[in-house]
Amino acid sequence: MRVSDALASARRRAVGTPYIAYFAILVIVAFLADPISFTRSWNEGRSAILAIVPLVFLESGRRSLAPLGGGRKALVAWLTLGAAAAYYFAFAQPLVFKSVVSLGTSLGISPTIVQFSWVWGIDYTVTSIFLVSLLLLDRGSRTITPLIYTVGMASFLFIDVLLPENTLGPFGYVVPPVLQLVAGTLDLFVAGAAHSHGNILMLQSGPNAMNLQVFWPSAGLDGIVIGLLVVFAICVKAGTGWARGSLYLLLGVVGSFLVNVLRLVVLAAYAMSHITNPQAFQAFHSVIGELIFIPWIIGFVVLILRRESRMSARARLPPSAGI
Repeated sequence: MRVSDALASARRRAVGTPYIAYFAILVIVAFLADPISFTRSWNEGRSAILAIVPLVFLESGRRSLAPLGGGRKALVAWLTLGAAAAYYFAFAQPLVFKSVVSLGTSLGISPTIVQFSWVWGIDYTVTSIFLVSLLLLDRGSRTITPLIYTVGMASFLFIDVLLPENTLGPFGYVVPPVLQLVAGTLDLFVAGAAHSHGNILMLQSGPNAMNLQVFWPSAGLDGIVIGLLVVFAICVKAGTGWARGSLYLLLGVVGSFLVNVLRLVVLAAYAMSHITNPQAFQAFHSVIGELIFIPWIIGFVVLILRRESRMSARARLPPSAGI
């Protein structure tokens, strides 16, 4: 095969690539660059970006499976992915990572969070830039929820930098009631197993005890707000109107709150069963949030879209003729 034929064939394949495939490749490249980061929580790694591809599909539907079309658009998409690959692989290098940490330290950021919220806040911000480039290529779909999701993550990470997790800050009034609910839930199964005081959850398992200090990021406020923003975007896109949209938002807040309580209950139950193994608890803590929150928000969005689709179908049916 001649070089010109090979280039023409590659161009046809690039133009024919489904739109959603570009987002999948973005996530795959990020994973290949740093697989370990996908085993860690939202402020310690990239596991949360696994929701990008489902969100694109949920909002764009079948349109996301169609080719992007246009040689220029496909070229920009592949150039974006190339830039993303260069960034992710460079960011994974110890020298680059240390440079980012050193920059944060020089700005006066707390050493306890500089390699967490500061580093990954930058990472989610850069990922958002790549998403903007890809999302703008398909103007017809106006897909925005993946961008809202990653920008929301970056925003909360930078809030954590400004309001370190070792303080409760203005969000402090939410944490104690949440922990009281968690302790009460645990006591339903094992009487006297848990007590709470302020932002401390005290666990008892036989002769052993453990105190968990819960700060505002761990209280799940980030998940509630990010979930609220995603649901709002879906409501606007689906044209739900104010009445149904407000109901969905309310259900989203309540559902996200209950899912977060469930997460804390599961964490506390795991801590009680591994009360002498803090390392195992820390590893479990790093992944359980995404394992619970991502399926919840995606499932809730699916329910909204299905309900709105059924209501639209009913509205298009002709009125029944009377006899």
